[in-house]
Amino acid sequence: MVEKKLDECLKLVSDTHRRRVIQRLREKSTDKTTVEDLVDHLHGSNSPTVTDRGLDRSQLSLQLAHTHLPKLADHGVVEIDSDAKTVRYQSDEQVEAVLDSLPENIPQPNP
Repeated sequence: MVEKKLDECLKLVSDTHRRRVIQRLREKSTDKTTVEDLVDHLHGSNSPTVTDRGLDRSQLSLQLAHTHLPKLADHGVVEIDSDAKTVRYQSDEQVEAVLDSLPENIPQPNP
């Protein structure tokens, strides 16, 4: 059972956007932020993963709303309030341990 949970955790944090969403939520002084703040953070960064994929703000917002945030919610890492368009962080010891063990800047493979 522990191995299955670890595999699920590794799959969850295998995506750069999901890692950065979790990191952003961990950095906040409160455990809650808006979806718009997350889009600003991901789009406004100099992350090559954002520019290489050519995502504009609306595409990034859609990916967050329909892919990344639901996956994080299914794992129990975030709670989404669709009406208020907010995301609340739910601490997960295993996810945090995996993220803390990764180097800060993981090089992206060349296409």
